[in-house]
Amino acid sequence: MPRNKRTTMTKQLFFALAAVAALASCRPDPTLDERLAGTWNLSDLNMSGTIPSPLGAIPITITDSLIRPDNFMDLAINEDETQTIYWNMDVRGLITSPVLGAFGADIQDTINGTWYAVDGGGVTPDSLFITADGEKTGYEILSFLETSLRLRSVQTIVDPDLGSQTFTQEVTFIK
Repeated sequence: MPRNKRTTMTKQLFFALAAVAALASCRPDPTLDERLAGTWNLSDLNMSGTIPSPLGAIPITITDSLIRPDNFMDLAINEDETQTIYWNMDVRGLITSPVLGAFGADIQDTINGTWYAVDGGGVTPDSLFITADGEKTGYEILSFLETSLRLRSVQTIVDPDLGSQTFTQEVTFIK
């Protein structure tokens, strides 16, 4: 084969490979939803708030003293593009209060529903919203790295015996 033809074929092959490489590198960055998707294991739980009493509001804090196995949150993006969550929490909590003292209690909850994230664009904090049992709960994403996620939510809980209570909940997950 003449040298000119070989040089032309080499150039064409080089440009074809360069075009393929350029197209491959043009993939868009993953969305916040795509980066959050996966299974996250609970590593820390903290709650604080007040409970009403005849003496007035009693401040309490709850920290995890034992995170049992199988504590995880699975954020899935399904083939039909729906986003589902399954969050299993089974924790032994230490409840402390200046009025009530300190005692342990089991905190067990399973959340099964849908989720979506809102990217704050660097202007406001990113958020995670979960809808389960007809209720929507928003979580501020306090920190998010590839293998750790810390969320905070302020929630009002209405208990038939204790009335309305507001709690701040912070949870940390690891992958």
